Amino acid sequence: MKTFKYTARHIDTDDVIEGVVQANTRDEAIAQIRDGSQVISSLEEVSASTDVTLGSRRVKQKSLAIMCNQFAIVLRSGLPIVRAIELVAEQTDDKSLRRVLDGVAQDVASGLSLGDSFERNGPNLPVTFVQTVRAGEASGGLDIVFERLAAYYRKTAESQGKVRSAMIYPAFVLGVAAVVIVLIMVLAVPTFKSTFESMGAELPIPTRLLIGFSDFMTHNFFVLLIVVIALVVGFRLLLHYNEDFHLAASRLATRIPVIGKIIVMNASGQYASTMSIMMAAGLPVVEAVDVAAKTISNFYMSRSLEGIEAEVESGRTLSASIEKTGAFPHLVSEMTGVGEETGTLESTLKVISEYYDNEVETLTARALSLLEPAMIIILAIIVGVILLAVYLPMFSIYGNFNAGA
Repeated sequence: MKTFKYTARHIDTDDVIEGVVQANTRDEAIAQIRDGSQVISSLEEVSASTDVTLGSRRVKQKSLAIMCNQFAIVLRSGLPIVRAIELVAEQTDDKSLRRVLDGVAQDVASGLSLGDSFERNGPNLPVTFVQTVRAGEASGGLDIVFERLAAYYRKTAESQGKVRSAMIYPAFVLGVAAVVIVLIMVLAVPTFKSTFESMGAELPIPTRLLIGFSDFMTHNFFVLLIVVIALVVGFRLLLHYNEDFHLAASRLATRIPVIGKIIVMNASGQYASTMSIMMAAGLPVVEAVDVAAKTISNFYMSRSLEGIEAEVESGRTLSASIEKTGAFPHLVSEMTGVGEETGTLESTLKVISEYYDNEVETLTARALSLLEPAMIIILAIIVGVILLAVYLPMFSIYGNFNAGA
């Protein structure tokens, strides 16, 4: 199932309506909207993302975790739901979330359910959030649901924060190295070139290659810059608009040494964590699978999980369906099967989630610890080649001078 965000106008009242629908295809989404006597103004698919995008601003997982925690505390105090929403809105520092909560409070006061109100006012809120709140309303345990959501988004934010923090130093080193190498090629090497030409010495092959590369970069610097930017933009556009290319690229990413293993483990953890919280909230397995598929960041693995919905709905076990995809590690399907057989699927999935979260953290730290010396070695080789190409003619000139003397 895909999620589509739409803007429409009601035929009878001429009111403008914004909302989301879930459908397998764009045509099915259009049919659903038109069944409600609405004329569609705009319709776009909402990409699967665990971050919240409200307007043009991205709300961090941490902000959502704080909001869910506030809801859990306020609801446990026994306040009416409308007053609880208003109180959380007053305490929320994030302006975008506050606007959403203000709208939710008005809708709930007019009789709309909390889940539908969040879906209406925050159309880009994570599917995980909306469906869990909706399930919590049905079961009467909203405070417990919000507490679990707070833990879920807090853990996600911490995990992402650790990876970003670990990547800062390597990215900084690579960025500085790239700038320094470009400056050497564009500014320093041409100076040495004019010096060597004035001496009339025959240049060795490494020096000629370095000068040739420097000349190419100097004369085509802006062309190269435009080409690099065009490649990056083109790649991102293909990922966004060409589903086959996106699927092939994301599948290839899972096969990259080390990085691919981290991607697969991270996706497995996302599946297990989301499934666990969905089932704890009381969602049926089929609906939980649909929501979990939308939270997986890797497109190939997301589509693989999405593809088993029909099989699970027809009666096939979740573990067998996952095993059939071939996208997830054998441990995922095996442990899922154990949970199904023992009737402890929710707790088993939570264990799987914790295991893969720890594995991703450990493997990422190990990969970065190997990346740092590898970068130093590569940079040392590049600098050594440049120095060798610069100093070889000097040694040759010095040797010829001594021989002449």
